Amino acid sequence: MKKIFAFAIAALALASCSKDKEFTAPAGYELNNTKALYKDAFIKEFGQPAATQTWGFAQTSRTAYPNSNMWESEGYIVPAAITQDEVEKVLAVFNEKEEGEQVALVDWDCFFVQQVFKGTASYIAGNGGTVVGGNQMDWLCAYDPTGHEETVYWAEYNWQPTVIVNHDDHVYNFNSASGSIQLMVNSSTQRFGFKSSTDNGHVFYNFRMEEIDGNYYVGFDFEAAGQNPNEQVARDYIYNDWIVKIVPGKGTSDKVKEQGMIICEDLGTIGDFDFNDVVFFAKVWESGKTEITLLAAGGTLELSVAGQEVHEAMLGAENAKNANGLYKMINTGVDATAEPYYFEAATKYSSLVNIPVIVKKVDEAGNITSYELSAERGKAPQKICVPVGFKWCKEYKSLVKAYPGFKDWTTGASDTWAGEYVPEFVMSIAY
Repeated sequence: MKKIFAFAIAALALASCSKDKEFTAPAGYELNNTKALYKDAFIKEFGQPAATQTWGFAQTSRTAYPNSNMWESEGYIVPAAITQDEVEKVLAVFNEKEEGEQVALVDWDCFFVQQVFKGTASYIAGNGGTVVGGNQMDWLCAYDPTGHEETVYWAEYNWQPTVIVNHDDHVYNFNSASGSIQLMVNSSTQRFGFKSSTDNGHVFYNFRMEEIDGNYYVGFDFEAAGQNPNEQVARDYIYNDWIVKIVPGKGTSDKVKEQGMIICEDLGTIGDFDFNDVVFFAKVWESGKTEITLLAAGGTLELSVAGQEVHEAMLGAENAKNANGLYKMINTGVDATAEPYYFEAATKYSSLVNIPVIVKKVDEAGNITSYELSAERGKAPQKICVPVGFKWCKEYKSLVKAYPGFKDWTTGASDTWAGEYVPEFVMSIAY
C-alpha cells in the first residue's frame, strides 16, 4: 500500500531482544526510527549529501544589526517611539492570565524590537524568598526553528535526546530602558526567549504574541529552574514580566522575495524517492505574504501545506478519499487528476523553507503521529526546492531515474541537476 510507515524492521529488531528485559518504547520511538531508516535509505540511493548542500533553499546568516545610525540611510523605516497610552493598552491585555498554547502570529525575518515594559511582579522561590521576575530577565533572543533537530541516541532501553543548539539570535544592545530598540536582519519572529539570571542563564521560551490595534507585541513570563531552591521559580502564565513590540523592518512597498517549486517525501513508503507526495509552487513576498499553488499529491496520508490539507483542497473533501479510506493520489499518473489549487496562506512566512508541510498518520488504535517535513543542510531531505517549471516524477519513479544528475548534485560533485530528465519518468502538466 502506498505511503504507509515502514516499522516492520524496527519491530523485528525489538523482537530479538532478550526476553528477560521488558521493553517499553518511549514517546516518538516509531517516528524517530522511521526517520533513521529514511536517512539510511536516502544515502544508499543517492550518496552522502555534501555538508554544504541546502537542497535549493536559500541559507542566510541571522544577526542583530546594531548600527542604528545607518538604518534610515539603508532604507529601513524606523518605527515611532512607544507612547504611554500604548503601554497602558498593551498592559491591559498582557496582565490577563493565559495558559493556552502560545504561537507566533507572524513570520518575519527583518524586524525591529522595541522596549514596551519591564515588569515588577514578585515571585516566591523554592526557598521561600522573593524574586522580582523582570529584574532577573536579560539576553532577549529571537529563535529560528528552521533546521532545528533532535538527535536521538538509542542504547539498550536507554533513550537520550540531544538538542542541537545555536538557533538563538541575541538581540544585542537591548536593555530594559525606555526607548531601547534593535533591528534584526535575517532572523525570525517564530519564537522568542530570554535568559534567567536567577539560574545562571537558562533560556526560556515563555512568550505570548498578541495583535493589538494592528501592531504586534510579545510578552514574557518569568521562570527559573536552577539546581538550588533559591534558583527555582515557577511561572504564573501572566506574560507581563517583559513586553516588547515587533515591527517589520521594511516599508510598505512589497515585492517578491523568493519563489520556487517544492517537492516532498512524506516518509510513508521508504525507498521510492519519487518526491511527489506533495508538489507545490510558492511565492514569498518581502511583507511575508505567501502565495501557494498545489500541483500534485502522490501521498495517501493526510498532508497539509501552510495549514491546507492538499487532497481535500484539490478534489473536495467529499471526493478526496478512496473506498479504503486513504487519500487519492493526484496528478502523478495514478488515481485522480485535478486542476492546480491556489490560496494565500493565513500565516506570513519569511522564506520558502519555513512554509510548514505537516503529515499526519493514524494507526489502527486511532493514535495520531504528526510531524513536519524538513530540509536540513547536509542531511537527507524530506523536501527540496526546485526551479519554476520543474517536471515532477511519475508515481514510483525515483528522482535518480528521472533526473540522472540528482545524485552528483546531492554529493556536491555537480552544481546543477534539474535541467536534464528522462521524459517517460516525469509528468508533463501545464500550470
